[in-house]
Amino acid sequence: MNGERENRIDLLRGLSLLLIFIGHAEFTFSLTFQQSRGFCDASEMFVLLAGMSCALAYYRPDAGLRLERPWKRALRLYLVHLLLFVIMAIVSALVVMAFGQTVLAADMADFWQDPFYQGLQALSLSYMPGNLDILPMYVVLLLFAPFAFLLHDWSRSALLGLSCFIWFVAGLGHINFPNAALEGRTWYFDPLSWQFIFVIGTYLGVRMKRGQPVLPYNRAVFAAAAVFAAAAIPLNLALHLGVMDSPFGELHHQLVSKTNGGPLRIINVLAILYIAWNIPAVKAAADHPALRLICVAGRHSLVVFSTGILLSFAAVVLMTLDPDMPIVLQLLLLAGGCGLQLAIGWVLEMRKTAKAEAMSYGLRTTA
Repeated sequence: MNGERENRIDLLRGLSLLLIFIGHAEFTFSLTFQQSRGFCDASEMFVLLAGMSCALAYYRPDAGLRLERPWKRALRLYLVHLLLFVIMAIVSALVVMAFGQTVLAADMADFWQDPFYQGLQALSLSYMPGNLDILPMYVVLLLFAPFAFLLHDWSRSALLGLSCFIWFVAGLGHINFPNAALEGRTWYFDPLSWQFIFVIGTYLGVRMKRGQPVLPYNRAVFAAAAVFAAAAIPLNLALHLGVMDSPFGELHHQLVSKTNGGPLRIINVLAILYIAWNIPAVKAAADHPALRLICVAGRHSLVVFSTGILLSFAAVVLMTLDPDMPIVLQLLLLAGGCGLQLAIGWVLEMRKTAKAEAMSYGLRTTA
């Protein structure tokens, strides 16, 4: 890799963050909008790109087992997760006090029945309401990443084969971590399943870092990916709206399971990434100043994502308090939430640029 930043990753990640916010906010149109992108959604794309970014940031060829940097990042994500939990608990308490026990903020209803015990469960990542098991999934993946790098240097086939085997066994056997806050009593994003998407991204990221071709263009593969991605949109939407029954019958749920990273979801996200990576217009758009705000949001993904989680939680609370909220007001909340996330990304980028310029100026003056 020549050291030039790959803006396509930032662009796709920034778009994914905004789409995740829309899906989490639970507007009246959120679910249908989320189902209108095929069998997968922005979550798969974000995890795939996270694997690529992880490799670009932490992988060192033939460097052995290096734990410090990815594990330090995992600790930071864990602490951010706890902060988000505390903020959501406080908001939930304020809603309960203001509107009574009949109106409880989203997915926090059980917490106040035994806050001390469930607070301890939250520390151990076994009590995570709502969308709060996303960052913990990344914590697990980052703890695993150094071992994935080590196995990659020994045998790329072994890494992908073992990862696929774990994904298959976990999905088939519904092997998951406990989460007392959700109805299913398990993590909504099973790390044992989602690690396969992350590892695929890691493999691609290592290739990029080594200067090797990433998703090289092949006419037949591109055509197949385009047909699959295009056909998945109306087909999945028709299934969601009940217009037709799945041709896979009872197997359909397993094929599109979000918890277990169903195979149709993985094929779909890989098809979308392959198409995006091989369309020159996407590369041009990623480098265009008009889309810089979205790219910047993708660069500062942790803060922007955390902001999106809190904003979507606030939107869910508002929708709970006013189920008949006018669509115009919902669209204003959507635009305001997306705008705020982009603005936060821009502020962080300006601070980063100013800091880099100050350091550069200091080096010049001391030289």
